[in-house]
Amino acid sequence: MARPRGLAAKGWGLTAVPRPDPRSSGEGDNRLGRLPFNLAIGSEMPCHAFTDKLLLLARGERIATATQLERLSRPDVVFSDAPPPRLAGVIEERQRALGILPPAVRSPEDGSAPPPDHSPAAAIRAAGRMPFDVEVLAARAIRREAMRQMRDLYEQARAGRPLDLQPARESVRHVVASLRRNEQAFASLLQLKSMDTYTYTHSVNTCVLSVVVAERTGLVHASEIVGLGALLHDIGKTRIPETVLQKPGKLNELEWNMMRQHPIFGLEIVGWPDVQPMVTEAISQHHERLNGSGYPEGLQGGAISPAGRLVAVADVYDAMTSDRPYHRASAAPDAMRWVCQYSGEAFDSQVVIAFVRAIGLFPVGSLVRLTTGELAVVATVNPAAIRRPTVLVVSTSGVTADTKPHLLDLSHGAPAIATREIVGLENPADYGLDTDAYLAMVSELADGILPTISRLA
Repeated sequence: MARPRGLAAKGWGLTAVPRPDPRSSGEGDNRLGRLPFNLAIGSEMPCHAFTDKLLLLARGERIATATQLERLSRPDVVFSDAPPPRLAGVIEERQRALGILPPAVRSPEDGSAPPPDHSPAAAIRAAGRMPFDVEVLAARAIRREAMRQMRDLYEQARAGRPLDLQPARESVRHVVASLRRNEQAFASLLQLKSMDTYTYTHSVNTCVLSVVVAERTGLVHASEIVGLGALLHDIGKTRIPETVLQKPGKLNELEWNMMRQHPIFGLEIVGWPDVQPMVTEAISQHHERLNGSGYPEGLQGGAISPAGRLVAVADVYDAMTSDRPYHRASAAPDAMRWVCQYSGEAFDSQVVIAFVRAIGLFPVGSLVRLTTGELAVVATVNPAAIRRPTVLVVSTSGVTADTKPHLLDLSHGAPAIATREIVGLENPADYGLDTDAYLAMVSELADGILPTISRLA
């Protein structure tokens, strides 16, 4: 990948001199004054960085990619501790997600959500999507916090203490908000998996996948509730011995019977009378199957709730695409084809359709090879043509980044495009490619700042 313009030769270092915000009308103080500071990948922002239209990075956030660093080097960026008042709400929400500020306080009387926010900042947030390179930072922080919450909950469950679900509810609320601001940003993180942290990663990924599908179905009004159930769906495994959970071979009958009880253990742990029905349904029914072949109750058809049906698909898909002690991860297309194979038999067909349309055969952020030998990053899923997503072509040689990135809608009917198809997935690390940096370009390309090959064909 070519080095962004305007950056120092070593370590992507950027020297920036903060200047007063001309829109602040003198309100607040710019504590950094005119003292220069150095920024580099991994640096923590010493102040806010913003433009006329949006917040780029809040104080305390870390620079994650070269693309973000390049964006900070442009002359329209303002560095200040006194941003425009209309961005105050956005900054506050971002810093709560980072843990710099404490979570928003809910009503102590009934635990209900705070009243709707009708501030100008809220209107700005609702007006449009957040750019990928901005939202991916918040998404990473939200993901880290959600995984930390899962560790805490698992420790509470193992110690036999009552679960404090309020922080988890806050994490899910932030997940839903991030997905609504820019679904690509959070979806790109689903591929960050490690066998060492599988338990927590799987819980968070299942939550994200469930919310993505809920947002496209009749459960959109209950996305946060379904997301919480998905986050907690495997909490009952804290009562299963590690020797069983991590066994590399086939479970014997005693071990399998024990494993089949984890949904029931999960209900006991969360204290089922005190949480919403959809949460308990996701926990107790995520292994039930329409044909009665599931567990722990062997429920069939209409006896399985919508939440249980949805989380069942999200759970099995993420589990299949993850490395485990007893099996290697399946490729995303293979896992999706397996789920589709049992649509209508084990899984709800409407849920499967919504899942395929949302996730696609090739997830956002995947590096794929085309029939032409080109390398491309999957930018968006085409619901009507899941085998033909929109991709960002980054290599014509198929060896290294050697072309100006350009969008290509594989479902486009032009002859120059119709002959191109995806033939397989590639590992970005093998080519030294930063898929996050490329995804950050997508919104600019789609907005017509640069031409797309679809328009040129």
